[in-house]
Amino acid sequence: MSIRTVVFDVGETLIDETRIFARWADRIGVPHLAFFGTIGGVIASGGTHLDAFRLFVPGFDLATESARWRDQDPDGPREHFGPEDLYPDVRPGFAALRAQDLTLVIAGNQPPEAGPALEAMDLGVSGIGISDEWGVAKPDPVFFDRTIDLVREVRPGTEPGEILYVGDRTDNDVLPARAAGMHTALLRRGLYGYRHAERSDAARADVVVNDLFALDTWIAEHNRA
Repeated sequence: MSIRTVVFDVGETLIDETRIFARWADRIGVPHLAFFGTIGGVIASGGTHLDAFRLFVPGFDLATESARWRDQDPDGPREHFGPEDLYPDVRPGFAALRAQDLTLVIAGNQPPEAGPALEAMDLGVSGIGISDEWGVAKPDPVFFDRTIDLVREVRPGTEPGEILYVGDRTDNDVLPARAAGMHTALLRRGLYGYRHAERSDAARADVVVNDLFALDTWIAEHNRA
């Protein structure tokens, strides 16, 4: 089945989160090298970045700490991102994908502020889905049901098998999107991407790519087959 729509995760798929994680390191008082190294080690052992946070701050709860940070620094950058945080292949990669008559959509685990931030970047996407606005987050199957609904709003009649979901994790992206009937691509970058590309479940992805240019090439070849 040909791919008609490509749906993108946000963090470490479109957005380089280096500056966001560096701000977290500063907030909890940990040197950047120690912070990033610990996160990498925890992910390598099968944990998540939040497990690493809890090594520095026992009992760390992201929602609680994010709310406290917002109250203390309402006008600061905190967990926000802007166009300067886009990976450099995003704009030209999106242009190449649109040239194939593909519909582009964004759907990821993000706070409410992410939607307006992404809209302001004028990326040429047809829809944006944000977990905190939907009230459900990956890897919950309902998130992917909502993603399919969003795709059908902008490209009516689309079947799940005509959608390619692109993300940097097997657990949050590849496996649940595949279970929802979509094609999947694992992007090999960011805190998770390099490690997850080496996991056995990476073989469940239709393709593992290093950037959006390789993704564009793979889709073109897939649709010609």
